Amino acid sequence: MEVNEKCDVYSFGVLAWEILLGKHPGDFISSLLLSSSSIGVASTLDDMTLMVKLDQRLPHPTKRLFKEVASVANIGLACMLESPRTRPTMKEVVKELVV
Repeated sequence: MEVNEKCDVYSFGVLAWEILLGKHPGDFISSLLLSSSSIGVASTLDDMTLMVKLDQRLPHPTKRLFKEVASVANIGLACMLESPRTRPTMKEVVKELVV
């Protein structure tokens, strides 16, 4: 395995999801990534699924904050796509997070 920026991007995606879920994303992410391969990442993660999976130790986010949480979740998911070529660069990730 070649260590490069795409490995860092993948690791960022895992870390983002660990923060959101309060545990390693494991099988939940695997199932999302499998279903996203044919229909696109953003469309596979609906709000209800995300809300149920969020770390229950944290207070429920407000509607405005939930949009930001969903954005981080989708960015993290894109970072963990199977093919390194299809993952965003860290520069693209930062640009999305700043918006």
